[in-house]
Amino acid sequence: MSVATPYATALYQAADEAQRLDAVDEGLAAVADAVRDTPALARALANPAVPREAKGRLIGELCAGADEMVARFLGVLLDHRRLDALSEIQGVFADRVRLARGELAVELTTAVPIDDATAKTVETQLREATGLDVTMDRTVDPEILGGVVLRVRDRLVDASLRRRLDLLGRDLRAARIPTA
Repeated sequence: MSVATPYATALYQAADEAQRLDAVDEGLAAVADAVRDTPALARALANPAVPREAKGRLIGELCAGADEMVARFLGVLLDHRRLDALSEIQGVFADRVRLARGELAVELTTAVPIDDATAKTVETQLREATGLDVTMDRTVDPEILGGVVLRVRDRLVDASLRRRLDLLGRDLRAARIPTA
């Protein structure tokens, strides 16, 4: 289990009990995006030479306008030296919120672009299999050569040609060939 899971779970439970899931989800996403999009800010928060008080002030500025639970949570991360896990925690938290809403975010990677009808078919099959409303992000990665790679939360289904070739190569390297 990742370090992000217990933190995200605790925040989810607190926000749910306080009936502030949407506000906390929005605020946490905004802060995580700001840190992710501002390398200097990310370095300052990760730098052990930057005093705790300075990091606390940065967090206060980041959380201006956000739900107070977000600021308190970031204070906990600061106290436990876990600010480096903020992006991952935010992702796990957002997944929990989406699941509570009956939604499932999926990333579909193909070697070539697929048409909308094919994407809709995959989406429908996932909806039927999970019983959840599916939103799908599509990406193209020629490196996979063919097939698909499907990421659902922390699960990865790699049915790519690249993976099959890699497994075949591994099996061939490990095969014992009779010499007689």
